[in-house]
Amino acid sequence: MEFICRRCYHFSKNPYRVTTEDGGVVLLDMLVCASCARLAKRLGLPVVKMEGAKKTAKIKRVEVVRDSKQRPAQPRRSIR
Repeated sequence: MEFICRRCYHFSKNPYRVTTEDGGVVLLDMLVCASCARLAKRLGLPVVKMEGAKKTAKIKRVEVVRDSKQRPAQPRRSIR
């Protein structure tokens, strides 16, 4: 299955996940192509190769647990 790179918008078959955190808060969580993953590695960002749906589901489960520890989202204020 192909996906579109979230950085350069090219089609790719092998997604890589680039993430950054600061104090337990996820600042960046992006699926990118191999070329963009190499660039992220050169910048010192952690890169993980995604190997199928099972690994993706496992990472999503971890993110849900991590997100629940953060403060709840506040409803948007009306502009009117």
